Amino acid sequence: MYFEFIFVIGDYISTLTKRVALYEWGIPVVLGITSGVLSYLNDANLLYNVIQSAVPIIATLLGFTLAALTLFLTGNSKIEDAKKYMTEKKVSGKRISLYKLIVISYSYLILIETILCIGYYIGILFPFIYNIYVCVGLNTIFIVLMLNVFLSTIRSITDLYFVITRHE
Repeated sequence: MYFEFIFVIGDYISTLTKRVALYEWGIPVVLGITSGVLSYLNDANLLYNVIQSAVPIIATLLGFTLAALTLFLTGNSKIEDAKKYMTEKKVSGKRISLYKLIVISYSYLILIETILCIGYYIGILFPFIYNIYVCVGLNTIFIVLMLNVFLSTIRSITDLYFVITRHE
């Protein structure tokens, strides 16, 4: 089985600082669990309705993320500078360049966006799961990952912005 994508997730996790982890994971977990509890207490279909309306946004975001990574990898003088600029972040014990940090961020986003899209369509194939705990649990995980994607996208775009607009 093909599990090399786990290395992308591992590299992404190793680049997180406490502040970034709190932003990209803390906020989504708190909001996701809150929405899951409220959905369980009120209407279990509430989360599904949110997910159903968010999947086209995630699919569109996947296309834009792929395009952004492609444009980033084509290179220009600013990109060459980013390859030389070493960050304080480490992957496998080695400091990485700003270029590699952005590639890791975009690769992680593409991976998670793809998993979310595939997960949604697999969920449609199995509509007969009527256990409310399983449904609310899976929908809560989806919401957490969705919010993580949105916040990670904001950070990745900000990193890319500072690479492109950096003045010397």
